[in-house]
Amino acid sequence: MKVFLGGARGSFPVSSPDKVRYGGDTFSLLVEGRDGTQVLIDAGSGTRRLRRRLQAGGTLFFTHTHLDHLIGLPALTKAWPQRMILPRGDLEQILARVFSPPVWPVKMPPAECPVPSAPVIVGSLQVAWQPVAHPDGCVAYRVDEPATGASLVVATDVEWPEMTPRARDEFCRFARGTDLLVFDAHYLPEEYALHRGWGHSTWTDAVTAAQDCGTHKLWLMHHAPGRKDAEIDALGAAATAAFMQGIVCPAADGMTAELRENR
Repeated sequence: MKVFLGGARGSFPVSSPDKVRYGGDTFSLLVEGRDGTQVLIDAGSGTRRLRRRLQAGGTLFFTHTHLDHLIGLPALTKAWPQRMILPRGDLEQILARVFSPPVWPVKMPPAECPVPSAPVIVGSLQVAWQPVAHPDGCVAYRVDEPATGASLVVATDVEWPEMTPRARDEFCRFARGTDLLVFDAHYLPEEYALHRGWGHSTWTDAVTAAQDCGTHKLWLMHHAPGRKDAEIDALGAAATAAFMQGIVCPAADGMTAELRENR
């Protein structure tokens, strides 16, 4: 299984000289199975960085429908998905509201929008989901490749402190033992008190979740729009020192990972 990151930023795209190494595009992530099967998770502005790899007729899963996670859909017109999935089931209506005049003048191509009630099989990949705490609702996704045993969980927008102990336990069972956990680290610990209820976690929350889940690698995600490269360097160094089970890797635009490719 290969993982390709399009964008690691949260809330809205940014561009400035002090935000180059970690990029300014919002979240989008491509998972590719050993057989070439592709699953795209979210369509933030970082989708444009993935479109050269993307095949037409694939499957796009949305964690939720806030603008920073669907603003990149127009970049997919030459690699339009056959299916777009949001487990709660109102995706068609939401996209019709966003991508229509006078907000957006170009009609999006049609796609199937099924509402599955059980994990979805896409070629060699299996995709399951788990609700997480975030305004207006959100899900984390788990992608497994049974043939190789590779797995990852994407929890790009989650407020860990707002999840009940039971919900945290359910999440940890869902994410248990994954090769890679992609997790929200929007805030520094000292910033969180002023942003409680905004739907995001700190890097310490991400480390706690990774340790409780027994994951092997952690990617810190959804960097705050104003977070500079040097500040993300410091955030990553602090998290690396705290995460004893593996390497913490603050994800940069265009970053890739291979999970169990050589096993």
